[in-house]
Amino acid sequence: MHPAFSSIQFGPFASAYHAAAMTPEFKEALGAFLEKELLPQVEQPFESTSGALVAAYDAERYCGPNSAVRDIYRLELAYHRSSGDDTIKVELVFRAQARAFSARRNKPLYLWTPARRDRYQAEGRQLQHLCGCIARHEGVAAVCPLCSAVLSVHNSPNLFDVSCPSRCFKYNYHRDPANGQFLHGHFFRKEPGDL
Repeated sequence: MHPAFSSIQFGPFASAYHAAAMTPEFKEALGAFLEKELLPQVEQPFESTSGALVAAYDAERYCGPNSAVRDIYRLELAYHRSSGDDTIKVELVFRAQARAFSARRNKPLYLWTPARRDRYQAEGRQLQHLCGCIARHEGVAAVCPLCSAVLSVHNSPNLFDVSCPSRCFKYNYHRDPANGQFLHGHFFRKEPGDL
């Protein structure tokens, strides 16, 4: 296993199936997968790593021979440096016959580097600002700044909703019809790596 992954702690596991699955071949397959899919995303040298792999469904009742969930694992991994950590939390699937890992739901692995985190937060502020301008009728173009799609806007006394047809984001708030104040709602964003 690559030294970047040698700090991963396996378990503890409640089920005998998962404890027995932690063979050298299992760990080698995990290391090969992470070296190919994750290590190229590390942008800066790191000082150390820490991580843990646990079973997503860690009980004997999930470990039968026909179980659809027994080989799903949760991985948390961090690359530490003084300028900021790279982190990832992801669910992985181990295919025992192929001795290979893949990301659950075929989502690509996405390492949160400091630069990616800053860019994501800046985009969030940009989206919030755009929605505020639309709500105040400031005459801005209702175009998604992330994908350039024309936004769907619903602006009524009871509801303010702005959403991207490409699902980049959805800004949805209920209003007090008497004064137009936002009462409660949600701001959803597509996470990087989502298909």
